[in-house]
Amino acid sequence: MNISIILPIYNAEGFILDSLRKLVELLEKIQADETQIILVNDGSMDNTLEKINEFINSYDGVIHFDLVSYKKNRNIGFALRKGIEKVRNEIVIIMDCDLPFKLDIINESLTLIESCDLVSVDRTKKRESYNVGLFRFLLHRGLIFIIKVMFGKYIKGIDDFVAGFKVIKRHLLDKIESNLRSDTSLIHFEIILFTKLLNLREDNYKICFVYPTLNIETNKFSTYSLPKVLKTVIKILLELIVIRINLKQVNASL
Repeated sequence: MNISIILPIYNAEGFILDSLRKLVELLEKIQADETQIILVNDGSMDNTLEKINEFINSYDGVIHFDLVSYKKNRNIGFALRKGIEKVRNEIVIIMDCDLPFKLDIINESLTLIESCDLVSVDRTKKRESYNVGLFRFLLHRGLIFIIKVMFGKYIKGIDDFVAGFKVIKRHLLDKIESNLRSDTSLIHFEIILFTKLLNLREDNYKICFVYPTLNIETNKFSTYSLPKVLKTVIKILLELIVIRINLKQVNASL
């Protein structure tokens, strides 16, 4: 098995070294034929880039690192698309750099991906996946509701959409890559949406789900303020409209 991991990173100087150490330790135990970690520095304004280079320069193991860095912050969706351009292996893992879930999710997903094409997260079935404050819980459930209203039949049977973790086979990613337009975390929804659309047309692509345990330590890296939340909500609603229009165009072209 050959694995590529994409980590979008923004202003992570306080934890990126710890995240990389934990991730590398796990990946070395997996002993894949080839492992590639793609680090996308999404215009960090702190010392994140220096920390990343410090880690890469001191690492002497078998994992290969590719670093993508640009000065202006473009958000997670843009960062993931830049990372996808560097992928060279058959199994692609996409995850947030603060490692929001317990890392056993990687081993479980790599087992599941042998019998499906996309592994995604479902946080709605397990209490340990939702061990967050009421505010975050309501935001997440509200987004799920809006997505279900807007996209109906295309996402039938799926209850979670935008968690920052996916494992996807390269042949499927190649088919849907050109349809991924979101600059926000909605890119995770697009991956599910266009996989489901292909499956409606060809019935060849299977989605499996993992039910993770939230890494409580991650919560301290997340900050919320009312202006920031309102701005994010407006941007997400506008992006959902754009995704709906794009879906209609892609559907007509198939």
